[in-house]
Amino acid sequence: MSSVNSPPSPISESIKMHLLNMERLTALNYKEWLRNWRLGLGIAGKLHLTEYPIPVPSEQVIIKGSYDESEDIRDLMLSTIDLEFRKDFESLGLYELMQPVEDRFQKPVKEERARILRRLAECKLKGGSSINSHVLQIEGYIGELYKLGHPMSQEESVNILLASLTNEYDLFIQTYRKEDQKKTFMEMRPLLTLYESLLDR
Repeated sequence: MSSVNSPPSPISESIKMHLLNMERLTALNYKEWLRNWRLGLGIAGKLHLTEYPIPVPSEQVIIKGSYDESEDIRDLMLSTIDLEFRKDFESLGLYELMQPVEDRFQKPVKEERARILRRLAECKLKGGSSINSHVLQIEGYIGELYKLGHPMSQEESVNILLASLTNEYDLFIQTYRKEDQKKTFMEMRPLLTLYESLLDR
């Protein structure tokens, strides 16, 4: 018995291009890759196709349409996986592909996270260096940690930044602590740039 319902609408070309242009899945960006796909499929109204395994259809048009659509999305997802890992996912359907498999990437992610944390701890402002460049460098490390599933709070980020400054910034730090200012990491850059200009006078 077949249904007369119209087939599901396809993903728009703009959303499809956005999904295909995302950063490819590697050993270090699994969580971000999966999050971006969930977001993209949610915007496209296709996230329901990932909520349960869709059986291979017989004659029902509705099921066949959903199955074909889930297979198309699965193929799109596979095309955004680095060749080194793609073979591990090729046997999975869309539902299985969308299930968390962090264990597969846990070791390389932990190693990379530890490496970045060491770099962050060692990142100190050098005499004569631009405070703007220094803040951007720390911001880059914090961004990498976020991609690895290790986000830092604003307070943690600001504390790391302050701890990385030279003695020239002691007065700035004392004033900041005394006034109990609650600035975001991004708000610190213009304040430090202004203080740096005063030091040059």
